[in-house]
Amino acid sequence: MPETDYVHYKLLYNIAREINSNLAVSSVLQAIVETTTKAVEAKGCALMLLSPDGRVLEHTVVYGLSDRYISKGPVRVDPGLIDALQGKPVAIVNVMEDPRVQYREEARREGIASMLSVPFTLGDRVIGVLRVYTADVRSFSDDDIEFLVALANLGAIALEKARICEGLDTDLKKAVEERAVLEEQKQRFLRFISIVAHDLKAPLAAIQSYFSVMLGGFSGPLTEKQKMMLERSSQRIHELLALVSDLLDISRIETGQIVQEMKNISLGEVVRKALEVVEPAAEKKGICLKVQSPPETVLIYASDVRLAQALTNLLTNAVKFTPQGGEVDIIVEDKEDELLVEVSDTGIGIPSQDMCHLFEDFFRGSNVQEKGAGLGLSIVKRIVEAHGGKICVESPCKTTGVGTRFSFTLPKRSGLQV
Repeated sequence: MPETDYVHYKLLYNIAREINSNLAVSSVLQAIVETTTKAVEAKGCALMLLSPDGRVLEHTVVYGLSDRYISKGPVRVDPGLIDALQGKPVAIVNVMEDPRVQYREEARREGIASMLSVPFTLGDRVIGVLRVYTADVRSFSDDDIEFLVALANLGAIALEKARICEGLDTDLKKAVEERAVLEEQKQRFLRFISIVAHDLKAPLAAIQSYFSVMLGGFSGPLTEKQKMMLERSSQRIHELLALVSDLLDISRIETGQIVQEMKNISLGEVVRKALEVVEPAAEKKGICLKVQSPPETVLIYASDVRLAQALTNLLTNAVKFTPQGGEVDIIVEDKEDELLVEVSDTGIGIPSQDMCHLFEDFFRGSNVQEKGAGLGLSIVKRIVEAHGGKICVESPCKTTGVGTRFSFTLPKRSGLQV
């Protein structure tokens, strides 16, 4: 390889590396005009871009030329520049004799003898020229022209990269602003929900208490019709209280209150408390509960109340949707950096079309007849994610071919073993 070609390739490589490592387009373009000047042993080099109206070329980046020469006047787009702006290199061997030169006297005073202009293309559009100025009368070789075209192309890549980055920065800033607005609106809504739910809970609980007094016969005898009406009303109040509690739970979790409840706890103890809640219902249906959990000496940094709530919800659903004589399993595995919790059953399963909506607020499965607000699983997901874990579901279970399996992980970031 000729020495000149080697030098040119090395310079092109260095410019390309500059483009990849430096997002400041001005420094990249400055490096290009300096490199061009030194590589072809010229007096100077300038990158001139078309003005918005396309009538003149404006000096954007310059090296080796005086301020007096740069400010000589506008470089008009005349017949002498048409070829360059149509994608063809234009060489002016003798500035003093070529009529295409617009500022011949200024060029003489600057000491410019020859010029070479190559198109500066962005995409499929010529947006300017890269022009080299020499102090000696020179006929530019094909290698010189090819080298300058390559440099101009690298400059165009730098401009395109800067334009993309500028667009990404604008989009990112807009997204951040929109997210901040949404977060503020979300916090307002959560505060509203919390206030409304709290204000509803007390009067509903009072009504429920009066119903209990009347159904217990403490306020006098009731007819069968009166008793039936009170029982139905009491059930509706019970459902409303459950909904209010769910809404309060969501607002507390979303506003980060769960973090204040975290401490080192035994997950085995949490599992035992959740089982105590569901065992009566399981025994009534003849459902076998199988448990496999790590020793209680394995601790995890978490909210015992919230984890018990999540497990109770999953186990309650498993028992509710498992037929008479079925089986519900809970397995807790102690992994290296996390605990894996699985709740599986031999129940009715989840229709495939429901799977992607399962953790959405107020979603009810298409094969579920029981009444409910549809907030239980969304709360479970919030609790798990508030602990830094992930939850997933499969139906049917891959190991048994029936029922449903919920699995979630809990990282042992601050967990201890004693």
